[in-house]
Amino acid sequence: MGDLTLQHVVLRIATVLLIASVNGFAIAATACALGDQGPRYDDRLQLNPLRHIEPIGGLLIVLFAVGWIRPIAVDPDQLRSGRLGLLGVVASASCVTIGLATLLRLLRPFVLNMLPDTASATFFIFVETVAQLSLSFTVFNLLPLPQLTAQHLLVAALPGRRDVFRRAQPYFAALLALLIVTGVVPRLLAPAEAAIARVILEG
Repeated sequence: MGDLTLQHVVLRIATVLLIASVNGFAIAATACALGDQGPRYDDRLQLNPLRHIEPIGGLLIVLFAVGWIRPIAVDPDQLRSGRLGLLGVVASASCVTIGLATLLRLLRPFVLNMLPDTASATFFIFVETVAQLSLSFTVFNLLPLPQLTAQHLLVAALPGRRDVFRRAQPYFAALLALLIVTGVVPRLLAPAEAAIARVILEG
């Protein structure tokens, strides 16, 4: 968790709301574009973070840099490309979330030149926070486990177990929270995060 100052906590909360908005909207928009209008009817096709944030998952991101948003139901039977469409949903959400961090880093030099010193320092830290949390969030949510974004990959591989995975979400949320708080998940993900950061964010 590290030593979080009040400023870091505030910036992390703002970042979590931003990630939840972008990631949730990307999942819903991709599913709708591929033929499943369920996320639209579930009011998930919007950028309002309150429609996507999940309290426990969001708090874990603030404190430990990894967590999740509220799962979005996607019906592979409604997708024009069937179960393959679920791969597109996961890939789209992952790329958009990482793309957010990359875009902010590209824009940062131009924005910093327009801000006063105090504001520019805060914006610099904010962009770094978005980069760090977007990367850790994306890598973590690529694990094919109930409650995470890549749960859709489980459904693609085992469509008959879709309801089982849905019912398992609360139990996996509790297990994942325990593994995050005890430091197991952050340690396991650290090498992958460092490798991806060198290629995408530092390349």
